[in-house]
Amino acid sequence: MSPFHLMHPISATVIRGLGNGRKFGFPTANLQLDAPQEFENGVYAAWVIVDVNRYKGMLYVGTRPSLGLTEKTYEVHLLHFSGNLYGKKLSFEVMQFIRPEQKFESVEALVEQLKKDRELVESI
Repeated sequence: MSPFHLMHPISATVIRGLGNGRKFGFPTANLQLDAPQEFENGVYAAWVIVDVNRYKGMLYVGTRPSLGLTEKTYEVHLLHFSGNLYGKKLSFEVMQFIRPEQKFESVEALVEQLKKDRELVESI
């Protein structure tokens, strides 16, 4: 599958994760996809629908190598959202591939890159 285009929205349920995104200032909704999908590991700009509201989001697909983890995860940081999403159904549609997955040497370097990613997603 091309990392740049999806044909249809993808449905998912928000599940509990490790809480690292919140600690880094980028709370994420960890996603259990309703159907298997093939994604290139990396960061994507996405539209996310929660209830009847649409938000821009930074979708991450990967194994979180900067944290020493290996299990593939899907998680999304919603821009301009606050609230509890645990257990909610949402759907998302990828707008653009931002960058491939990277391993950062420190949490600070990861957070700096996340800030750049958020600025780019905001501008799309």
